[in-house]
Amino acid sequence: MSSHSELKNSQDVHLRAKQIKSLIRSLKQKIKKIEREGEVAPANCHIIRYQVNGKGTIYWYYKLQAAESIFPMATNNEKKTKYKYLGRAGSSAHIDAVEKLTRRNLIDELERVIQSLTESYLDIYIGTETE
Repeated sequence: MSSHSELKNSQDVHLRAKQIKSLIRSLKQKIKKIEREGEVAPANCHIIRYQVNGKGTIYWYYKLQAAESIFPMATNNEKKTKYKYLGRAGSSAHIDAVEKLTRRNLIDELERVIQSLTESYLDIYIGTETE
């Protein structure tokens, strides 16, 4: 009776592991699909809105900001800056950056889920060794 229970438990473990591996594969395919849709913003970037005061009028502009200096400077392509000017809301550069950043955020979230599932996959086998 004990061997039947052990066999069933072993089959259950393998089924759960197989399901997790299948889900990880599916999520990796989703990442590739997102990457095929268009360019992806660099990691650790976000869009910031800032204002400029002009003759009695306030203008709002946008720029892409990175955690490190990765964008070529407008005045010197040899040097790098943390910012990339995008212009006003709705400009082609602004919309393009929003689309790239959306793809980056989707990929980052999928990668976090894959990491969590990978840990779960390992837990299945580590957990069965101690049982």
